[in-house]
Amino acid sequence: MNGRNQKHSYRQDVGGSDDTNSLIRFLGDALDASGDCSAYEDDRFLAWLEREVHGRSSDADRQSSTRAAQQIAKRAQARIRASRVAGALPARSFIVRPAALVGNFDHVARAASESGCAPWVESLAVAAGTGREIWDEPCEQWVELPTGFAGAGNLALTVTGDSMTPCLESGDVILVNTRKAVTRDCMVVARRADNGYVVKHVTRCGRGALELSSFNSAYEPFVIDRVPGAVVGVVIAKLVRDGEAS
Repeated sequence: MNGRNQKHSYRQDVGGSDDTNSLIRFLGDALDASGDCSAYEDDRFLAWLEREVHGRSSDADRQSSTRAAQQIAKRAQARIRASRVAGALPARSFIVRPAALVGNFDHVARAASESGCAPWVESLAVAAGTGREIWDEPCEQWVELPTGFAGAGNLALTVTGDSMTPCLESGDVILVNTRKAVTRDCMVVARRADNGYVVKHVTRCGRGALELSSFNSAYEPFVIDRVPGAVVGVVIAKLVRDGEAS
């Protein structure tokens, strides 16, 4: 018996109502397909699932087990992905200082890097509307780079919106590297023609396109072409303000 069949047998042996077992099998398929099945094999997760089904679903929902399971699977997948990515994302303190040279990123990037800093675009939130470009914004403040993050191509940005909760909250500051390669499971800042700049999780990484997803399951994933300017950079750290230099 192969591993997949073994997991299905395990699910079918879990006690509970027929509706619950049907939901468990459906959710298992969804998580297996996403590569997140390890958490699903935990008895505590199965217990949580059963509570979720009976505590949050109406009688009508329970009669349509596939539809209910789809919604539960969506929330569970988002939770698991957020937990995994948040655990791998370093959180570092930082200090703000007035920019030694004021200008847009291209103008000040080298000077900031040589000073052990990153330009901070704080007036343009990551999910800002269309019509403005990160690269055109003046960087009037820099952030001192945490130990281990020195180098070229670093940019600090302020997050807005709730699409990446609980990993990132509105107002959080992130450190983005414009030279780091994009890979599956990393977080990126990307440009959407119809929605400005967004920070998202890379769930599929192809040669010609990227699938970008949110951790808040209320937001649907979308695909962008891998064309110049589509990706600003890769999120390499979450910054926590430690104080301000005079």
